Amino acid sequence: MELVLIGDTPLASAAAIPTFETGPDALLIDAWHIGFVCPLDLAGMLAIAYWASAAAMPVTFRLPREPNAASYLQRMDVLRQMPRRTRIVGRIPPEERANLRHRLLEASPLTEANVNDLAERLGSLVTAYYPKSAGPAVARACNELLDNAVEHGASNVGAFITAQTYTGTTTGSPRLELAVCDNGIGILSHLRQNPEHQHLTTDEQALKKAMKDGITGTSDKRGYGLSDLIGGGRKHGTIRLHLRTGAGEISVTATSRNQSAEVSTRRDITRGVWAWLTHELPAQA
Repeated sequence: MELVLIGDTPLASAAAIPTFETGPDALLIDAWHIGFVCPLDLAGMLAIAYWASAAAMPVTFRLPREPNAASYLQRMDVLRQMPRRTRIVGRIPPEERANLRHRLLEASPLTEANVNDLAERLGSLVTAYYPKSAGPAVARACNELLDNAVEHGASNVGAFITAQTYTGTTTGSPRLELAVCDNGIGILSHLRQNPEHQHLTTDEQALKKAMKDGITGTSDKRGYGLSDLIGGGRKHGTIRLHLRTGAGEISVTATSRNQSAEVSTRRDITRGVWAWLTHELPAQA
């Protein structure tokens, strides 16, 4: 199975359609033609690689042709976090590691054992980037995605997280981006664990339902996480939440004045849940 990544933000901007040119019993992640990548690309690569490894597929990762892209994957720990025995094709760049904890969170596995440590690191990053009024709200939004992945997306195949802040000098606008990709049961199967939601039959229905207040796959009186995530972040700028699960995806954009959501069907299948959160401060901030 071959997954070819081409251009800028390939996993974020387009459907990832694996082909079977290398045979169904192996996975090649071909990043030779990759350009600019975002946190969702990084966490998504690892999620796919670990899904294949758990299915006993040998994994090969082809490094980008562009040296800066290869160096970025090295700096963000994508190569280090690949499954054991992954074959790396290409020249691995030398590791030059400055302390950028105030700007980025390298690609990391997310587990019950380390979620508090990662939340603390993420909180420090948010605090360094945001003014005091916005920091706590944005940190709570980020932590909601971590908690969801650990509580609802837990599996022996793994979940992965990465985050970065951007000044906007080369990327259009100052913003924070966070991605959490898990290989769990997905939103539809999770909600159907609750008898109240067993009528749901499609991933699109499940995504719409999950964004409403009080919706949960457990018997607890809870389920305000995603709606609170949007509500808290929109008070301090523009928040965008993109969720993929199964054959469905939803993109929510919200500001202090309005909110919109678009639900669609994908051509590919996302195992578990991929979540991508972007938050931009108002121009005056």
